[in-house]
Amino acid sequence: MNYSKKTRATKVDIKKKRHSLAGLGSSWTTGVRRSKRIKRRPLEYWKGERLLYARVHNSLPTIIGVKYLSPTNNHGQPGFKVESFVADEYKDLVDLISLH
Repeated sequence: MNYSKKTRATKVDIKKKRHSLAGLGSSWTTGVRRSKRIKRRPLEYWKGERLLYARVHNSLPTIIGVKYLSPTNNHGQPGFKVESFVADEYKDLVDLISLH
């Protein structure tokens, strides 16, 4: 019987460590529920556009930006530009991930 009590206790501990993700997908402003989903045109993958993912909230990977091919840079060669979807406090993270 001692064995079953130990397994039950560990199962309960695992459930206590879980965090709810219910509030991360929506917000309440002026009494109306609004989605936090990023609204954007469809991705043009064949033109080199790529989504940038990172764990900003220490839970699930989140889209933090889009990397796309710009027409030209200073030297006349095509380069990449990044459109960020997160706050400026994560600017270093966006720059780091956009290198790959």
